[in-house]
Amino acid sequence: MATLDDPGLFGRQWAASYDGPGNPDPGPAAEFLAGLAAGGPALELAIGSGRVALPLAGHGVAVEGIEASPEMVELMRAKPEQIDELAEAAGLRLQARHANWQREPFGPDSRDHISVYRKA
Repeated sequence: MATLDDPGLFGRQWAASYDGPGNPDPGPAAEFLAGLAAGGPALELAIGSGRVALPLAGHGVAVEGIEASPEMVELMRAKPEQIDELAEAAGLRLQARHANWQREPFGPDSRDHISVYRKA
């Protein structure tokens, strides 16, 4: 497999420092995207650790995401308090979606994914 054909490469290389100091504050991006969503849902491809999706959900936007890297999904799972608070404040029920989107399509009964956010 060629390096760029590996959907989990980014997470393996960057997960350890992705949420660390020195990265941009996702707050302004979440505020901007909430305005674009105008009350509708959002889909974030490569949702990663939820660094943008979680604050976006805090603005009341229903966010769903897809992430190919198990390392990045684990970063999001390590934020249960933040996730629960934002989801509750936005009236959302948390789900996370993890799947290799380059393979067969996955459905709601697939064991190969976890979903991100849904209106409660």
